[in-house]
Amino acid sequence: MSLSLTKIIKCLITLTLLGVFIFFLVRYKDQLAIVREISVGQFGVIFLLVVLSVTLNGSKLNQLTRFFSLKLSAREWFGLSSITTTLNNIFFKAGSLTASNYLKRKHGFPYMNFLGSLGADQLILFFMSGVLGCGISFYLMTTTVKGFQFVALAYLFLVLVLFLATQFAPRFNRQNHKTLDALVQAVNALSRILKDRKLFFTLCAHNIALVVLTALRFFVACKVLQLEVPLVHCFLFTTVMIFVSALPLFQSDIGTREIAVGLLSELAGTGFNEGLLATTLDRVFVFFLTLLFTLYFKNLLIPSDPSSDKT
Repeated sequence: MSLSLTKIIKCLITLTLLGVFIFFLVRYKDQLAIVREISVGQFGVIFLLVVLSVTLNGSKLNQLTRFFSLKLSAREWFGLSSITTTLNNIFFKAGSLTASNYLKRKHGFPYMNFLGSLGADQLILFFMSGVLGCGISFYLMTTTVKGFQFVALAYLFLVLVLFLATQFAPRFNRQNHKTLDALVQAVNALSRILKDRKLFFTLCAHNIALVVLTALRFFVACKVLQLEVPLVHCFLFTTVMIFVSALPLFQSDIGTREIAVGLLSELAGTGFNEGLLATTLDRVFVFFLTLLFTLYFKNLLIPSDPSSDKT
């Protein structure tokens, strides 16, 4: 399949899901209007949770670059984390690409080292999310929700695959080919990170905290919309949000994340519209709050002296 055809298919899928998403937003607009009644306390909690999430993501970035002997300033890692979160909410990995460009331009940090770092972090995040989702799915399957076996087994399969990926990450030799050598560099960077136990457990701790913060943020969003969604369901929905946001099948996960959570919410007995609306509100809060941070750190996006850029 040609690259152009693949892009066309991705665009069509993205536009279709976006259209479905807009349809449901219009359909449930009255329920969304309740957000106007948000209290100062609720907004304050969401603001704090977003700031903590951005801080944790920035701290992860700092830990990963330090592994390659690059120490970022607090301004850099917090600003890059804000920019990454904002742009990733619009287009697939647009924020990650922007961060990698900055690190290359400002510090000469190799793209493939960044790609390997991102891959290692994502694998660990997926694994932690998979374990959590598996545990919750089996709990719901055996206690309250009927017909949840497929979801539980899917999570179990995912956990096994991710466990093998984190335990047996391969290392390759250079191939004297520019493209292959770049890929080898990325895979080897990933392998080195996963085999560094101290960094591995540091990333695990960061990602566990991020999952908890996201679930709490989702729970507060439900409260703002006056939806009675159990906290345990919020943790399950968080794992789905993480997986869907990383799928390279779409140009953007706008609508896809919301629909996916809505479908799982329906299966869990919470209701499709509850899952879709809470995910939508969570995205809006995260996007606009991190956008404010991005505007403050916008100078990170603009080279101050092009002649000093590293190549």
